Amino acid sequence: MIDLSPEAFRQLGYRAIDILADQLANIRDLPTRQPVPDPLRDQFLHQPLPETGTEPTQLLENFATKVLPYPMGNASPRFFAWVNSPPAPLAVLAELLAAGMNPSVAGGDHAATYIEHAVLNWLKAIMTYPADSGGVFASGGSVANLIALAVMRHVKSGGQDRATGFQTHAAPLIVYTSTQGHGCIQKALEALGFGHQNLHKIPVDADYRMDLAALRAQIAADRAAGLNPVCVAASAGTVNTGAIDPLTDIADLCAAENLWFHVDGAYGGVGILGDGLAEHYRGIERADSLAIDPHKWLYMPVECGCAFVRDAAAMRDTFSLVPSYLRDDRALPWFSEFSIQQTRGFKALKLWMVLQQIGVEGYRQLISRDIELARILQARVRSRPDFELVAAGPLSVTCFRYTPAGVADVDQLNRQLAEIVQRSGQAFLTTTELAGQLVLRACIVNFRTTEADLDILLDAVATAGQSILAG
Repeated sequence: MIDLSPEAFRQLGYRAIDILADQLANIRDLPTRQPVPDPLRDQFLHQPLPETGTEPTQLLENFATKVLPYPMGNASPRFFAWVNSPPAPLAVLAELLAAGMNPSVAGGDHAATYIEHAVLNWLKAIMTYPADSGGVFASGGSVANLIALAVMRHVKSGGQDRATGFQTHAAPLIVYTSTQGHGCIQKALEALGFGHQNLHKIPVDADYRMDLAALRAQIAADRAAGLNPVCVAASAGTVNTGAIDPLTDIADLCAAENLWFHVDGAYGGVGILGDGLAEHYRGIERADSLAIDPHKWLYMPVECGCAFVRDAAAMRDTFSLVPSYLRDDRALPWFSEFSIQQTRGFKALKLWMVLQQIGVEGYRQLISRDIELARILQARVRSRPDFELVAAGPLSVTCFRYTPAGVADVDQLNRQLAEIVQRSGQAFLTTTELAGQLVLRACIVNFRTTEADLDILLDAVATAGQSILAG
């Protein structure tokens, strides 16, 4: 029987909370990440379709013993990989409450739609983005960027794309991003029909920011070749290094060249709250569209992304299609008119609750602390003769290498030691490539990380490196 009595539901809920609370109580002592044992992996992959039911209490215990001990690792204070934060505990509870209500936030006159409007307005204020812009929650930064670029396509095609697609364009539409731009920009343009050959990647400067002179020259060359430049997709915080493109200069160039100015702020956008960083973000308020990802640096549980478009009417024109059965219950335009989704989850509740819990000032302190820890990590890398600092952008990413004297193949050494550190459970970081070199990359978007965790990370790297060299 699928239904539960209120008392049975209550008891299961207590047990579920106890399981998670026990994990939180022990998070510092648990491995950051540990491999799923081969027999358990095989069991997951080949589990037969259940023909009969299992008691919910047993299912919770199965979760506690077989699933929870083998996490991605991002709840740990020593998880430095990619851009994955721990979830704020109150936001975890908010996910339960949202699921319990289970509304479709496509639109309509119910509480969830008004909460989403409220949180979108708060995020516009945080990002210094126009109050009358269009906005919508999405699954994450990738889809938020896709939504924003779909509006760009609609505007730059003169509105023809919904009827005829790209078949009537005399010249290919060209979009620009830097060589450090996120891969979701390319994937979005492929999905939208541009083709990645029409995404021109611009070199970066010594700080890994888009080279404005190279951008200007490429636009001129493309126009001379009969192509049709339409958009620059800048970054407010690249994943590789945390670099922020020169937003004001790009905004000026886009205005002069009649190009759509898009900003991918999925990781770094909310870094605008960091101490002393506002100048880096000057010009973001002029973007035609903006993507941010609260499930990164606002510590929301996945999924929680957000797309904004300066011209709300253009955003609505791009997606609106209202069938007859949805033409009532329309206190406000439906969110489904502003994105590709019809049925939409209640993503705003968790951020609505946490923003009220700690306020914008609380977020300022947390984000500033993450950046401060990155600076401390960089100083400690510089202070150790067997390490080399490679990149230190304005945000919370540090790229470095373990470089003891006398090593011929530093790339291979760092690749191997990263795998050893990951398996050890002491800390978790990943590699990337910068200027043809393999480097270790540590990103701090974690309200649990302390200076002691940085020492554990560097010691784990050095120990792994020495074990390799010792053979």
